[in-house]
Amino acid sequence: MKYKFLILLTFFISYSVFSQKDSVVNYLDRHYKKVIKQRATYIQTIVKKDSLWLATVYFGNGKVKLQGNFENKNLKTRVGVFKIYDESGNLKSTQNYNSKGKKDGSYYYYNDKGEEITKGFFLKGKRDGIWKYLDNQKNNRARITFKKGKVLNYKLWNEEGETIDEDLVLLKKPRYKRGTKKFKAKLNKELIIGLRKKGLKTNFLLKCYVDVFGKVQDISISPKLDVSFEEKIIHYFKNLSDLEPGVIANMKVKYPLEIPFIFN
Repeated sequence: MKYKFLILLTFFISYSVFSQKDSVVNYLDRHYKKVIKQRATYIQTIVKKDSLWLATVYFGNGKVKLQGNFENKNLKTRVGVFKIYDESGNLKSTQNYNSKGKKDGSYYYYNDKGEEITKGFFLKGKRDGIWKYLDNQKNNRARITFKKGKVLNYKLWNEEGETIDEDLVLLKKPRYKRGTKKFKAKLNKELIIGLRKKGLKTNFLLKCYVDVFGKVQDISISPKLDVSFEEKIIHYFKNLSDLEPGVIANMKVKYPLEIPFIFN
């Protein structure tokens, strides 16, 4: 039953995709590497469209996660526009690629309302020109000028629209304040050992968001586990402290986090 979502999704994809010539279905782990169905986090379809190959990656709930064209069936070279979505089906970003598979052209990032909050440009794989960053209230928060991937200058604003003088932090992912090693040790001592003693033997992937206050929210577990295990895991992470939020262009942001748990 825990793999029911994969079975149903596979049936749907097989019916719609294999009715066409030159089509493939792959099972992928969280790193997009091919695995057996029972270990899959995502499902991928590859369909030939004229001279290109359209690849689509699906979440376990059947919604599209990633879609774009490749030059060849081996999916080595991206071509044209690639779109990334969240698990609710909301478009999160679009990016253009040139014929050599390099990021080349406009990049857009959208908030949960579908509003454009980041806009920039890549030239032959590197950021170039002016990049603008807004917060979820559409306030200007950063204006950064790049040249061949290097920052030439920047201007930052706070939530009130006042200019601030800070060193630029372009990207910082959420992290445990005491470091990765201590975080792993903490999880093992306070959560994993107890789950093993209760009989959990299934590998799973925990997906969540860390909000601007360092609190964990929107938790999901794949594949589904027994209710008793899921309740314990979700309760633990909802009460987890000492997390630093993610930062983009000096703004604290709600940022996705994935943690794999290996039990066998």
